[in-house]
Amino acid sequence: MIHSMTAFSRHEVKYTWGNVTWEICSLNQRYLDIHIDLPKYLCDLSWVIRKNIKDTIIRGRIECTLHIKINNNCDNNTESLTVNKQLVHDLVLYAKWVKTLTNEGEINPIDILSWPGVITYKQNNLNNINNVHSELLICFKETLHNLIQNRKREGIFLKNKIIERLHLMYAEVNKIHQHIPNVLEYKRKTLLEKMKDVCIYSDSIRLEQELLIIAQKIDISEEVDRLIIHIKEMHRILDGNGAVGRKLDFVIQELHREANTLTSKSINSYITQLAISLKILIEQIREQTQNIE
Repeated sequence: MIHSMTAFSRHEVKYTWGNVTWEICSLNQRYLDIHIDLPKYLCDLSWVIRKNIKDTIIRGRIECTLHIKINNNCDNNTESLTVNKQLVHDLVLYAKWVKTLTNEGEINPIDILSWPGVITYKQNNLNNINNVHSELLICFKETLHNLIQNRKREGIFLKNKIIERLHLMYAEVNKIHQHIPNVLEYKRKTLLEKMKDVCIYSDSIRLEQELLIIAQKIDISEEVDRLIIHIKEMHRILDGNGAVGRKLDFVIQELHREANTLTSKSINSYITQLAISLKILIEQIREQTQNIE
């Protein structure tokens, strides 16, 4: 199943102790890059969330955010803010003492409150905290499941678009393949006419040898065969399971290489036009595969 790397999921649940909103955003990335934004008092959930994401997603930048609003009048309030008054008193006392020695500076209340250990979070009930954690994880797993489903739907859409362009590519390659004999015959006639114009006469054996050398230089049959092979390989990869984005990137590079060689060896305007159309289709496919996991 093809998965897209771009998707978004949002899930909101109301509990007796407060409201919870999980948001997960998935973006393009060459590898798995997880960013988790949780309230400070719930940071111990980070490793569980990270593990769940790693078990289900292989590539992409994952931005996971938790918005939580706790009811202040609820007995299940997970944390309360406490101030170490004795520490504040000591800090103010010593700050005044330093000021009398230096006669400089002012006592800033914000600086006092920012001192380590002045403000702490106190858990009211460990059992309630465990219940809250369980509810948060259930909500998160539902959000993650929705994200995976969105990535699947987007992946199906991308797969269909790529297959459409592969069919167009195959049609262009077939046109080129059918036109190859005409190109060789055209080159042969052109060379013979030029020789007649300048009144050059040579034995037929030598002439055929020269024509054979020219035909080998301008022959694009191998490039056409390899293009067909790469197109079939793209179909095979798209029908596979797991992360296929990097495999597709490699095959697209090979398609680009063969299309460039085809363009450089072409001596016919019609084949050149087909080769350019082929390169446009390859570039369109490359843009689509950038979103595939």
